Amino acid sequence: MKSRVIAALKRGEVVILPLEHGYVYACDAFSLAAVNRLHQLRNDPAGIAAQVVINKVETLSGIAQGVSADAKELAKAFWPGLLTLQLNQSQSLNWDLGDGGALKEFAVRIPDQEQVLEIIGETGPLAIASAGLAGSAPVLGFSNPHDLAALDIGTISPGPLSTVVAQKGENLALTRVGALTLEDLRKVVSAIELANE
Repeated sequence: MKSRVIAALKRGEVVILPLEHGYVYACDAFSLAAVNRLHQLRNDPAGIAAQVVINKVETLSGIAQGVSADAKELAKAFWPGLLTLQLNQSQSLNWDLGDGGALKEFAVRIPDQEQVLEIIGETGPLAIASAGLAGSAPVLGFSNPHDLAALDIGTISPGPLSTVVAQKGENLALTRVGALTLEDLRKVVSAIELANE
């Protein structure tokens, strides 16, 4: 099953993968055609960027620029897991996550799903989005109406969203509270503010 998914990703196809609390569509983050297909499957409005998943912190140096020491500390403390970092993308990158190249930042995390991490190790960074229509609830039970290559682990337990922290210059701001609270984050990096403060 895993080898079929890896082969499909390397062919530039969209696949279905399980994450901590739901299934996602996933594809090669550097394949514009595959990313476009991912957004078509979800019926996303124009300008929506997919999230990126990687399998090790060291990958950040190749896809993000100006990652602060504090952001790296959060990554080391909470990855793999439900922390998403909003970072500036490297200017050398040639990708379009669905925003037409308009955004200079992207959302990235390392999921806590061992089989998915093994797949990313074979394929490189993946663009992901929930395997349902835009705006719908997370997909917990396996459903594959498009007959995509998939890693089916059965029903997934519901749970919290990932917590999102954005880096603006050298500053970090909590933009969405999810599995991790501001208190959790401040135990590692004290200089984090709430985005609306």
